[in-house]
Amino acid sequence: MELRSNFETSLRGSAQTANLHLKIQVEDGVAIPEGIVRDLNQADDVCELAAKVKGITGIDRTRLRLEFPSGSDAELASRVSRILYTVPKFASSSMKIEVENGVVTLTGAIKSAAWRAELRRLCGGIEGVVDVSDHLTTPETPDKRIQNALESVFGVRVVPRFPGYVSAVAKDGVVTLEGHVPRLCDKLAAEHDAWGINGVHRVDNRLELRSATAIRVIHP
Repeated sequence: MELRSNFETSLRGSAQTANLHLKIQVEDGVAIPEGIVRDLNQADDVCELAAKVKGITGIDRTRLRLEFPSGSDAELASRVSRILYTVPKFASSSMKIEVENGVVTLTGAIKSAAWRAELRRLCGGIEGVVDVSDHLTTPETPDKRIQNALESVFGVRVVPRFPGYVSAVAKDGVVTLEGHVPRLCDKLAAEHDAWGINGVHRVDNRLELRSATAIRVIHP
């Protein structure tokens, strides 16, 4: 009951979601929002707020429905291409766009992994886009350079420290995340940060959700 109440309070307190009328359930720590959202971006906003609630361990977004139907895939693909390719850096890339059942699939190469979030947000604001499947590649990067980038995010000397304890190791372009973080949003943020590094082609997120263990004080 408390998790559901906290989630509902977060939704009402956010300008992006305050006008939504969603049915909220939480089962075994999994948040299940149900109802109509404007677009994929608003669905992402709902899930992001759920992930920030301490105690939420997962999100089932299958019951969120778009306000407007997607129409034909060909028409939607044309609309997505027109919007993305008006951005010069995307237009000059080798990125390709396909749409099937409202799901936008992005393939090809981009110059910076940091573009991934921007691409999803642009696609997510287009009426009819149900989801975005990212199969983009970024410039090949030595593991040592990827590891240095990971240390700049998760290293013990980074200020402010990343929540919890995250061990991030790069091998052959695969990043493995281990350790623990306090909230689901931290686990997702860690994965997002790893995907934002050039040369990463897979992220194995093994982070556990738990708070740091308190130090026991023994009084004489």
